Amino acid sequence: MTNRPGTVAALFQAGRLAGFAVYFAWELLAANAALTWDIMTPSTRVTPGVVRFPLRCRTAFEVALLANLISLTPGMLVLEVRREPPVLYVHGMFAPEPESFREELRGFEHRMLAAVRLRGDMPAEREAGDGAA
Repeated sequence: MTNRPGTVAALFQAGRLAGFAVYFAWELLAANAALTWDIMTPSTRVTPGVVRFPLRCRTAFEVALLANLISLTPGMLVLEVRREPPVLYVHGMFAPEPESFREELRGFEHRMLAAVRLRGDMPAEREAGDGAA
């Protein structure tokens, strides 16, 4: 049996998608557990915040997928999507420090892009000043 390059690439793509599905399922469980715990206990850890999140997504599909995955996650909600420059405004229920919340979103975006792009290629990071709240 011959091994065609397209077959190998498709297998790697399927593996990346499966890995991201497991990662996202874990994130959903963790977010649900944190929210449930906060509701069931007498004290609250809710420290809401809104951040401006510059995107590395290149296509409308990538932006829409990321925005929907974020909004599906309990405790997070995309408030606005801007095209020029590509930016999301995201509300987090547990976001005491804007920069750490932004880094959490950056990791989420990185994993999603690595899963959906054909070769998992990633764009360069944006300049440091792009992340201002």
